[in-house]
Amino acid sequence: MIVEEVDVLICGSGSAGICAALWLARCGLRCKILESREGPLEIGQAYGVQCRTVELFESFGLAEELLRQSYHVLEVTFWSSHDEVGKGITRTGRIADTQPGLSHQPHVILNQARVNGLLIAAMQDFNDQGINYGCTVKSVEVDASAVCDPDAFCVSVTATKDTLDTTFEAKYVLASKNHSL
Repeated sequence: MIVEEVDVLICGSGSAGICAALWLARCGLRCKILESREGPLEIGQAYGVQCRTVELFESFGLAEELLRQSYHVLEVTFWSSHDEVGKGITRTGRIADTQPGLSHQPHVILNQARVNGLLIAAMQDFNDQGINYGCTVKSVEVDASAVCDPDAFCVSVTATKDTLDTTFEAKYVLASKNHSL
């Protein structure tokens, strides 16, 4: 059995897990992402990127590329049935997509797989950190006597990939995906 030490072990490579890993990489912390899927997300499960999230991308230095690749949402349009039998529709109103002064960034639409790709590339640029695909978490154990020691690797996670078990000794574990653990 292989044993590996990491500061933070992240279970799940969705947007939340990748963003957490990107911040950790940017701060110089060693982390590892375990993902049960066999490879990167290819088809998005979400498309809207709120203006505050675009601000987060800006803090990573990624906003320009995100904005270049995305569709910018400028307004919301409301529609209703044209007549009593529901045939046809009529536009009943429209408003700006974001409240004036909310953000200097727009609300945009981009496939989640593409958004994740931008985050993964940045994470690799910061400290050559990647994602371990095809891993299934088998067990998680916490050493309660060591949780108050910031230098202790108090969490032990065993994961399987291709029938090979690896135990990760971590200071912290983040589950960032439904059914991660």
